[in-house]
Amino acid sequence: MSHTKDIPSKKVRLSTLLYTVATIFLIVFSLGLIVVYTPFGLLQMSNNKIKSFLPYPMVVMEYQSVITFRLLSQNMIAVKQFYETQDFSKIGVRIDFSTPDGEKRLKIREKEVLNKMIEDRAIEIWAKEKGIRVSHEEALQSVNRKLEEYNSENKVKDELKRLYNWTMDDFQEKVVIPSLYQEKLEKSFEEFFRNDALEAEKKILEAEKKLNSGSTFKDVVKQFSDGEGKENDGEIGWFMLDDMIPDLKEKVSNQKIGVPSEVMESPLGFHIILIEETKIENEKKMYHLKQIFVRKKNFSDILFEKMQSMNIKVLSPEYIWNQESARVELSDQILRDFEKKMFENTENNSPFVF
Repeated sequence: MSHTKDIPSKKVRLSTLLYTVATIFLIVFSLGLIVVYTPFGLLQMSNNKIKSFLPYPMVVMEYQSVITFRLLSQNMIAVKQFYETQDFSKIGVRIDFSTPDGEKRLKIREKEVLNKMIEDRAIEIWAKEKGIRVSHEEALQSVNRKLEEYNSENKVKDELKRLYNWTMDDFQEKVVIPSLYQEKLEKSFEEFFRNDALEAEKKILEAEKKLNSGSTFKDVVKQFSDGEGKENDGEIGWFMLDDMIPDLKEKVSNQKIGVPSEVMESPLGFHIILIEETKIENEKKMYHLKQIFVRKKNFSDILFEKMQSMNIKVLSPEYIWNQESARVELSDQILRDFEKKMFENTENNSPFVF
C-alpha cells in the first residue's frame, strides 16, 4: 500500500525537475538573445564569448539559409591564427591584436570575412535555384586532385593545421565546396558571357571607326565609354606598367604618345588607350593614360546584381546590410571612419596589413 503511494510523488518530482530545467534553459536563452542582438547587452566581453559557442543566427538569407555568430567566430579564429603564424617583419609590419588600433583592424577584417561568407552562401542558393548541386563525392574528388598537385597529403594537412587550425573536412567545407558551386554556376552562364562579349566588341569597333573618321577622343569617350573615366574625358590617371592588367602591359609600352591605340581586350572588356605623356618617377616610367572602355560582363557583375535582389537580413547590431552595394557595412561610425582612413593610405590597402 505504501509502495503505491510513492509512485505519484516520484512523478511529481520528475515533472518538477523537467519544468525547472526548461525554465532555466529559457532564461539562459533569453539572456543570450539580449546579449547577442542588442548593442547595449551586458559586457562586450561576455557578448563575444556567447557568440563564439551559441548558434544564434547572424544573417538570414532568402528565409532559407542562416549564417551563425558561431560560424563567423570559428572563421575569425582561423584568420587570427593565420596572421599570427606569418612573419610580417620583413615588410616592416607588426601584428598586434591587443592594441586599440589592432582590435579595430581585426573588426574590419571580420567584416570582409562575413562578406565572403555571405557571397559564398548567395552563390550556393542561386546555384540550387538553377538545379545545380555539389555532391560529397565531387568535393572529395576535388580535394584529392589538390592533394595530388602537392604530392604530399601529410604536408597539406600539417599546413592547414598550422595556418588555420583546419582539418581536411574544414578545408572541403569552407573552400572546396564553395569554389565548386561557383565554378558550376559560372559555367551555366558561358553562352550569356559569350554573347555579351560579342556585343561589347561590336560597340568598341564602332568607337574605333568614329575615331578613324575624325571624331575627337573626348567625343568618342562620351558616346561609347563605360566606367568612371567617362565623366572625365576618359582620364584614368598615372600608371606604371606593373600597375596595369597583364594583357595591356606590352601594348601600352610600345604605344606612341598622343596616338590612340588599336582595340585591346582584357578580362574586364575592350580598351582603346591614349598615352597623354610619360615621366620618370623614383626611377620608374609612368604613363598618363586616357581610355575608351567598353565593359564585358563577368561573373562578379551578375552575382552583384543577383545579391542586390536577394532578401538578406543582418541581425547583428554591429553590422548593417547595404542593399545598393550588396555588402555588409560596419554600423559603428568610429570604426567606419577608421576604415576609411586606413584604406586612404595606399600602403595599407592590402588585407594582410595590420
